[in-house]
Amino acid sequence: MEKKRGGGYCVPSLRALRCYAVMFGLCLGLPSSAASSCKRKPVIFNFGDSNSDTAGWLAGLGIDVTLPNRRAFFHDVDPKPCQLAGYFVEICIKSKMGENLNTSILSPNLESLGPNFSNGANFAVSGAATIPRDQPFNLGVQLNQFLLFRSRSPRYLDLVSRISGHVNLVGKDGFADALYTIDVGQNDLTAQFSTLPYLQVIGNIPIFIEEIRFAIWSIYQSGGKNFWVHNTGPLGCLPYILVTNAHDALCEELRSHMKNATIVYVDVFMIKYDLITNYTIHGFENSLKACYNNGTVCEESSRHMSWDGIHHTEAVNSFVASRILSANYSTPPITFNFFYNV
Repeated sequence: MEKKRGGGYCVPSLRALRCYAVMFGLCLGLPSSAASSCKRKPVIFNFGDSNSDTAGWLAGLGIDVTLPNRRAFFHDVDPKPCQLAGYFVEICIKSKMGENLNTSILSPNLESLGPNFSNGANFAVSGAATIPRDQPFNLGVQLNQFLLFRSRSPRYLDLVSRISGHVNLVGKDGFADALYTIDVGQNDLTAQFSTLPYLQVIGNIPIFIEEIRFAIWSIYQSGGKNFWVHNTGPLGCLPYILVTNAHDALCEELRSHMKNATIVYVDVFMIKYDLITNYTIHGFENSLKACYNNGTVCEESSRHMSWDGIHHTEAVNSFVASRILSANYSTPPITFNFFYNV
């Protein structure tokens, strides 16, 4: 399916497609093609919901998730519990194929046991939305957590280095050179579609976008200059043009005001829409039935799209990760390694 600008797409059954609302999984890394050419260590700060939560929800609420969740990635070894499998895990798997890539799964900001923040931190928490701004753990709270993390890090970096010499914190230049990734807004739409009329939800989209703009601008004001922004996936009959136009306009506006900054916009909507409408072409047999249901696990999870009715199977995550890393859905069409060779 060709990538198309404009027009509207209708995916029937909001309830049936809720499994597409929480996709962005567990970890951030770099594509394997970048491994041998990176000139400096990747540093990433991520903001979002369960699409990219690396156990912030577990650490924040004291909840554990047991097998068979995570079985394809963690198997029966779980040194650092993460939430449910998502396509950032697949990005990590693909990244680890590079022998010289010096990065790892992002530690959640809320992790208290052995976090490693030398390659950045993950502020994403499951269930997060853009509004209300001050509600835990929405984007505004994640932003405040980052700004506090940013302001305190130099002091702790100096203190820890003098005491032990071993520092698991971002270095002095790490914040300026870091890549700031944002994938949030799906929960805003999901919640409002269940309680408000369609036109009212559509009218509220600029409010969600404004919160994302505020977060990006605040990070830029604190010294950040590299941003990677995703739009949302298909949800019910939400028109494609509304999603793409809102995010395109946001990124274009910010590019005009943010000197020496790079903002990459990734069309996740089209990636997911292609998968939903052409799932048999991509090797899947069942698009709606959950693989894991009330303790029973299907035998061929690689042929299923939905893991538990909300999260995707690893096979779907791999599909999405590959297309994100391809840069074919990015504007401008540049890959992760660009930020570590400039």
